[in-house]
Amino acid sequence: MKNNKFILSVLLIFSFAFSACAGFEPEDEPVTGNFGSQYTPQERQTRAFDAIQKHLAENYIYYKSAGVDWDSRFDEYHAQISAGLTNDEFNALMLEFAGKLPEGALLFQSRDERIASETEDTSTYQGIGAFIGFAAEAVPHIIVLGVIEGSPAERAGIRAHDSIYAIDGNPVLLEEGIDVVQRVRGPAGSVVTLNVQTPGKPERTVEVTRAQLVSASQLEARQIDVNGTPYGYILFPVISNDSLLKDLLANLQELTTNQKLEGLVLDLRVAGSGRGWPLEELLKLFHNGKVGTFYNSREIEQTVSVTGADLFGSQSVPLIILVGQNTNGSPEILAAALQASNRAIVIGEPTSGAIEATTLFYLPDGSRIFIETSSFKLPNGEDIGINGVQPQVVINAGWDDILPANDPVLEKALELLSAGPEQ
Repeated sequence: MKNNKFILSVLLIFSFAFSACAGFEPEDEPVTGNFGSQYTPQERQTRAFDAIQKHLAENYIYYKSAGVDWDSRFDEYHAQISAGLTNDEFNALMLEFAGKLPEGALLFQSRDERIASETEDTSTYQGIGAFIGFAAEAVPHIIVLGVIEGSPAERAGIRAHDSIYAIDGNPVLLEEGIDVVQRVRGPAGSVVTLNVQTPGKPERTVEVTRAQLVSASQLEARQIDVNGTPYGYILFPVISNDSLLKDLLANLQELTTNQKLEGLVLDLRVAGSGRGWPLEELLKLFHNGKVGTFYNSREIEQTVSVTGADLFGSQSVPLIILVGQNTNGSPEILAAALQASNRAIVIGEPTSGAIEATTLFYLPDGSRIFIETSSFKLPNGEDIGINGVQPQVVINAGWDDILPANDPVLEKALELLSAGPEQ
């Protein structure tokens, strides 16, 4: 349904912040026992693919509107399964099947991949300590969204907004997509050579010694004075953490101590959500009233309204939100809802619309799939999952086009705030 989506991880499982929406799609129970004793490989594969077909037909949010000839597509892959496949060939075929569906519709994990994923410790990893996105144009490359303080990447001089074009002498390839991160990661103590370019500067070669790291991404805030007028600026992190709301409130309190802010900029250009992103609390902080409606393929809807809480002038401060191609999930809903209610002006690039909730289903052979099962629409009926967030002021400057001291998107936000409401 969407093109040029920037994805921060291979698997993004978006969960609703609102408890009223928690019951949309229960997970299937995992299959246990011996997966190989009762059926032939072909029978197991057929049963697994039949389950995929059933789950898509019953749960995929855009099943009727995706423009896919489902019967022909299913028949094509049933025929290949019937011809006889090894387990590895079947897994490869399911990845191919998912890849030919609308982007994000289906993610397939084999049994071995599922077990590895379920037992992996995601709190730490071995790599360079950079949060990245993938850009397909004009030359495929990695965008550095941010770096962990004190990480090997930071010590090597890699900064947010940099681009990486090659890893150990091999260029970033279009077909890799975000999977290119596996080439950047590696055992602690090993060295990776990166071709890095900072906006406006020549490409350079950087050697980085990988380390054991803890995932960490922090909210950043500062005051910006324009002709003596104080404005607040808050950059939301790439990956949310449990302290996000507390950190935001602490910074708002500090920014408004002994003064009134004349405007606030919420920078969501690299913000992704994931579990725990405080969408409901942020909506309450800046909005009061109807937000929109979550809905699924079974035409079950959950309308969401919030009762606003005015903290540190949050309900009345002039508000501008910055978005871009790396904004995804709950931050998109926040931006679209505040824009639709005329609470905020949105500036930047259109977002991808990566807000659909994903539900996990286990298959009879022990593999599992993730299907987009629900989406969100504004009070006027506009579906963000289809259209993304469309800024009132479009500035086509990607994260890898700007520097902190030369940021046309932020400069436009400050210009609008300085001009006042009459503009």
